[in-house]
Formats: sequence, structure tokens, C-alpha cells
Amino acid sequence: MEKRITITKKGWRWWRSGHPWLYRDDLLPGQSAAPGDIVAVQDEQGRFLGQALYSATSRIALRFLTGSPDPVDRVFWGARLSRAVAYRRRVVQDTDAFRLVYAEADGFPGLIVDSYNGNLVMQVHHPGMARLLPDLVDLLHQQVQPASITLRNDSEVRRLEGLPLEVEVISGHLPEPLIVREGPVQFLVDVRQGQKTGLFLDQRENRRDASVWAQGDVLDCFSYQGGFALHAARLARRVVAVEASAFSLAVAQENARLNGVDKVEWVQANCFDFLKEAQAAGQTFDMIILDPPAFAKSRGDRPAGQKGYLDLNRRALHLLKPGGILITCSCSYNLAAEAFLEVLRQAARESRRQVRLVECRGAARDHPVLLALPESSYLKCFFGMAL
Repeated sequence: MEKRITITKKGWRWWRSGHPWLYRDDLLPGQSAAPGDIVAVQDEQGRFLGQALYSATSRIALRFLTGSPDPVDRVFWGARLSRAVAYRRRVVQDTDAFRLVYAEADGFPGLIVDSYNGNLVMQVHHPGMARLLPDLVDLLHQQVQPASITLRNDSEVRRLEGLPLEVEVISGHLPEPLIVREGPVQFLVDVRQGQKTGLFLDQRENRRDASVWAQGDVLDCFSYQGGFALHAARLARRVVAVEASAFSLAVAQENARLNGVDKVEWVQANCFDFLKEAQAAGQTFDMIILDPPAFAKSRGDRPAGQKGYLDLNRRALHLLKPGGILITCSCSYNLAAEAFLEVLRQAARESRRQVRLVECRGAARDHPVLLALPESSYLKCFFGMAL
């Protein structure tokens, strides 16, 4: 059997919680393995607990794969990929851009695979997955027949695992431009330089369903490449889309031309400044969308992050007409859903508005949440109506 790693009593108690990660201080001192090794994990009495991927440098030392002693081989990974593919065929509708493999939630620790009109983009965040890459690529070819495969391995997370940064097309031909469809809206995708793997796929269903509420004048803050704005423009009279990045705004304008949309006013500005100036000018909107970057990327950031979300939502509520819709999001894992709701309650109080909560949403269904891994539940998206 493969190398054995013994965990402490504290580690055993954490393992009993079902969480698939064990940390460096959960291991008995003096133990190690090669980066990316599959190791057998045991308690201090020598009882087998499962098999896990080992990391030599990350604070997360072990990522569990299975509680079985059976071989973790090509057949094992092929079966897991088959389940992931079957699940997406059940839940993904009316789009050709979706997440195919979502790390631990699909049993592939440290691996992301997104599909853009049959072109796959892979992010490999663990040395164990890096070792398996040839087999994984072969299995993807067998099961989904991709037009191309691109490695988007430029995340800083790789540095924590001692992995190099790289972006490379490793299979097939990547079309340029690459265009995908999200319901009735089309988007240009830059899988080499765009955020994440090219698009924020986790917001796909929220963008679609937000458009149902669109009417009159709509404000889309942190518009990025125009996702919410272009969906809303189908029913709204006018959309104002605000984005600080000139590059992202240029892509958004290209997306508008691609869809024949001319009712969006594109504004390059800091969203906090825009909201402040809009309030001073007496502007109001029938719908406001807030989809900012994470304000609380660590626990230490939480107080400042809460303050940022509070300020943002309070300013937005001052601009919302009675009966108007606020769609507000947080992708900060370190700010739990209830804590974010409390921020919204405070924003409503301070803006002297009553807000009716209409929907509590998360990431799209191709981003399933593993109950034992709270870290896989990070996106909050609330639909509210100002009274």
C-alpha cells in the first residue's frame, strides 16, 4: 500500500466532522511524502481512515479522495468524471458555457474544468492533479470530445503548492474570437486573460433570472463585461452599466455590439463614487444590481468588508424607487449568508427603507455545494424589493 500518514487526535476529531481537508498541524510531527502523493491516512491506533492527496507546502496538508482502500487509478478517475458529466447534462440548460468539474464538490481536489462551446479550460491547483494531468486530458477526450483544451494555470494559489504559472493551449485549436451563448445573450470569452477562466459562470442563472425583474431604468454596478446589463437590457427601457476597468468595459461594449444592444450607457467609474454622485444629482432607478469583487478575502478583512458592503448597499437603496428591485451579491466566503443579510438589514435601516426579500440565491447549479466543505458555498445573491 502507498505511504501512510498518521494524524493527531485533534486531526481525527476534525476528520470525524466530515470535512475533506486536514491541516499541517493535524499530522504527527516528522511525517512527509512527495508533493501530490496519494497517501493512506490513519489515526494514532493505526486504523485506516481513507486516502488523500498530500501537499508538501500548503497549509492544507491532506485532501481526502475516498474512504476506501481500493486503488485510486484511471478507472477511479474515469468513474468520477463520468458522474460529473452526467450531472451537468441534468442541470445545465440553455447555454453552452458551464462548469464541468468543480474541485472537491465533484471529487477532484484542486481541479476546475469549464466548458465554453466545447472548448475546455482547466485550472490545476494541486500537485496531485498536475501529476494526473495526462490521464485527465485523455479521459476528457474520451468522455466529452472537446474542440480544444487550455491550461489556465496562472492563479496565485499554485505558488502555495510550489507549482509554476502558465497559460497554454495543450490540445486542439482554440477559436478566436470564442463566442458562447447564455440563454438569449451571447458573450465573447477570453480564456487566456479573462477573470477566472473567462467568464463568471457562477452567476449565470442569477443573470438570467434577474432579467425577469428588469423594467424602466436599470443600474448595473461592477458590470465587468456586461453580463447582468445585457440580460437586463432585453426588458429595461435604459441600462446604465458602471465598471472601473477600461479593458473590461471595452469587452462589454463589444458584447453589446455582438447582441445588437444599443440601450446601455457604459460608464467607466468607481462604483462608490458613481453612487454618491448619482444621489447628489437626484437620480433614481427601477432596478439596481450590485455584483462587486470580494471585499473580505480573509477573516482579517471581514470588518472592512462588512463596512464596504454596508456603504455600497446603503447608497444603492437611496437611489431605488419605491417598488424597485435590488439585486445584491457577495462572493466573500468569509462573510456568511446570515452576516451578509444583517449588513443588508442595517443598510435598509440607515437608508430608512423597508426591503422585502424576494429570493435568496447562490451559485449556478453546475457549482454544487459539498455540505462537508463550507468553502464550496461562497456566493450570496439576494433579490429584494424596496417598499
